[in-house]
Amino acid sequence: MSLEQQQDDNPNRVQLIISAQSSGAGKFVSKLASIPPEEAERRFSEALATGADEVFETMVGTPLGSVDQVTLPRVADHTAMIGLAGDLCGVLSFRCSAAAAARIAAQMLGTDEASSEECIRDALGEVCNMVAGSFKARVSEIAHQCMLSVPTVVSGKDYQLYPMAGGLRVQVCRSLAGSLVWMTLDVHR
Repeated sequence: MSLEQQQDDNPNRVQLIISAQSSGAGKFVSKLASIPPEEAERRFSEALATGADEVFETMVGTPLGSVDQVTLPRVADHTAMIGLAGDLCGVLSFRCSAAAAARIAAQMLGTDEASSEECIRDALGEVCNMVAGSFKARVSEIAHQCMLSVPTVVSGKDYQLYPMAGGLRVQVCRSLAGSLVWMTLDVHR
């Protein structure tokens, strides 16, 4: 997995590009390559949705509601990301508004309000980590040898995430007490 930092014409903006793929002599053919893209998308979407629903019900104490497919925003107030390496190479991200992030942190801490931005970032990183682990367990025959990175959380709106070229993107949108949350999986095929 690589993380590149590039500056554009705006000296105050930094563009982060996250990609993951094998290269060189050690390159191997992924188990994902043998699955038709439509089947992989269906299975990954179900595993991601079920995993997120389970994590929120169990660990956050708030069930997620179903919504019709909603377009993923270019940016959200908070984005937590986990890298995947091994049998599956890519990035799983969790995006939400500031209000949803504060609610998640407060629910996880068992308080009425999240106590700090640090608590909010920690809670979002942990939720993303648990959703990634739950997803991985649901596709274990494909992701048997898949490792997860440490979560990274980006706050603010002056950034953009770009999917990997030629990869598979799966998006799941859910509602959380009137706010929308998005889980996105970008994997290299």
